[in-house]
Amino acid sequence: MAKPYNRPLQSAAGTGAGRPPQAPPRLSARSVRQPMKEPVLDRATISRTACDAAALLTEAIRELTVPQHLVTWSKRLEEAHQVSETYAAGVRRIAMAATVIGVYRVGETRKHFLTPWLFSEEELQHLGLPGIEHFVRDLGAFEIVRSQWAAHAQAKKSTTRSPGRLVDASALGRALERTGLGNEEQFLRRVRDELTPAVEKIRDRLLEAHPEARDFITTGYPQALQQGAIDEETTRGAV
Repeated sequence: MAKPYNRPLQSAAGTGAGRPPQAPPRLSARSVRQPMKEPVLDRATISRTACDAAALLTEAIRELTVPQHLVTWSKRLEEAHQVSETYAAGVRRIAMAATVIGVYRVGETRKHFLTPWLFSEEELQHLGLPGIEHFVRDLGAFEIVRSQWAAHAQAKKSTTRSPGRLVDASALGRALERTGLGNEEQFLRRVRDELTPAVEKIRDRLLEAHPEARDFITTGYPQALQQGAIDEETTRGAV
C-alpha cells in the first residue's frame, strides 16, 4: 500500500533561517483605494438642480401620458371607419416615438440630475424608479430603436464617397422585441401603470422639498423662454 506523500521539511538555508526578518512592504497612499465620498453641493446648486430636474420630469410626464390618449383616439376612429388604417398606423408610430423620447428623458434625468445629488439610489428604488435599463430590458437594443425613431435616420453616416445606410430591418425588429416595444399596447400599458406613476411621485416629492421648483416650471422657465424669443426678434429687427 502506498504511503501518503509528505512534503519534506526545507533546510534552514532554504527557508532563510538566520536572516533578519524583513518588514512588510509599505503601502503608499496611491495603493490604498479610498472610499468614494458623496459630492457636497452648496444650497444654490441643489436648488438649481431641483428646478432643472422638475422641469425635465414634467416634460417627460407629458411625453409618457399624451401618447396613451393618441393611441386610444386613433383606435376608436379606425374602428368607426372615420380614418384609414394607414392614418391610424401613422398616429401610433408618432405616439410610440414620443413615448421612446419620454422614456429616454427619464433615464437621462435620473442619471444626470437625480442621483446622487437629490436622491440616493435606495430612495429612487423605493419610489419605483430603478435604472431605466430595468424597464426597457435591453439598453443597447433600446438605443437602436431610439436612434431610428427619434434621433438619427441612419445607421451609418454618409461620407464624400458613399451615402448613409438605414438601420438594418432585421436588427431593428430584434431590438423591438428585446425591449418590448414590438408589442405596442403592452409597452404603453407598462408605461402607464409602472413608469409614469413613479416619475410623478418623484416629481411631486421634488416640488414638496423645493417649492421654488414649482415657480420655476410654471412661470420662471416659460417666461424666460418667451423673453429669449422676444430678445431675438428685437436683435434681428435692429440689424
